[in-house]
Amino acid sequence: MESIDHQANEFSSLTGRRLLMVAHSNSAHTARWARYFVSQGMTVRVISPVSDLINGIETIKFPAERRWYHSIKGLHVRIDYFAWKKLIAEFEPDIVHVHYPDGGGRNHFYFDHIADRLITSTWGSEVTESPEFPLSAKHKAGVRAILAKSAVITATTKFLADATRVFCPKDKPIHIIPFGVECDLFKPDTTRKPKDGKVHLGFFKNLERKYGPEVLVEAFAIIQKTCPDTHLTMAGKGDMAQSLKNRVNELGLNDHVTFPGRLPHEQMIGAMQATDIFVMPSTCQESFGVAAIEASACEVPVVATQVGGVPEAVIHGKTGLLVKPFSAEELAIACITLINDPVKRADLGKAGREFVLTNYQWHKNAAMMGRVYLGML
Repeated sequence: MESIDHQANEFSSLTGRRLLMVAHSNSAHTARWARYFVSQGMTVRVISPVSDLINGIETIKFPAERRWYHSIKGLHVRIDYFAWKKLIAEFEPDIVHVHYPDGGGRNHFYFDHIADRLITSTWGSEVTESPEFPLSAKHKAGVRAILAKSAVITATTKFLADATRVFCPKDKPIHIIPFGVECDLFKPDTTRKPKDGKVHLGFFKNLERKYGPEVLVEAFAIIQKTCPDTHLTMAGKGDMAQSLKNRVNELGLNDHVTFPGRLPHEQMIGAMQATDIFVMPSTCQESFGVAAIEASACEVPVVATQVGGVPEAVIHGKTGLLVKPFSAEELAIACITLINDPVKRADLGKAGREFVLTNYQWHKNAAMMGRVYLGML
């Protein structure tokens, strides 16, 4: 693994520079990016639309509070602009990095006076759409506007870069920089495997329609008929939680399915290490599939849907199995194949970790962003 010390030498020119991140502070990815560049000597401030704090990082909610004018469409954007300009003037950033240009995209004029310092990273759903998850014309216009202003644009996968390119000027390059995985945290730990003789399936995503949890429940009902010695953990929270629990009850699966809610980071890693098969039945155009990479780093084989950038994260037949979305039957068959073949599970898991070590080590991916920053400066 590439050492942070080595990278610190490479990025000595970043020391003392000021980085303003415009991003959701409740995202683990935001926290990791911020802490990494603090470790490289930068002064980092995060401006976020939510109030979650990042330990050790100056985090500012913007707007700071809801005022009377926020109920008047369009007015709040212009009034809040004065507070925004004050934040910029006080901090004097060398680089402004917008992550996930949704609301920020629609307020693109906020960045007019700092466009030469502006880097924008698309994350997925703000530039990908499908009949099930359309994007409004206003949203598209806002994203186009901020990407046109940006000096640099990044995306996490080739798939996402292609989707982003639709919104960009034709001559503007897009750097592909994955999120990466902390492989010293996400690693195999056989001591965590349950001793109950069952094969454990795991789902570690939000319980939302775009991630296909309802498809997994139906698939697991099929799996149980053939492989009763199985258990499914659905870790996460979301607006489908109660309906999923109701469906599990209707199918008579209460003794075989657990809903622990959203797990803290350390517990989530432990739960993933205790899983025999990681299942990711997304129905949306997933831009990357970080959870699949994390599972592979733990030597857990993956069964996922062939959507968006997922085939870049899960290599069919080598690190996992890919099936078409929305099909409980195909999902069940793929899982049953691995349930009945522990040798194949082990081979896919080992190949998965090697794949992650080669392509998705966090510090190497973060260093790619550091080099982009150096180029901007």
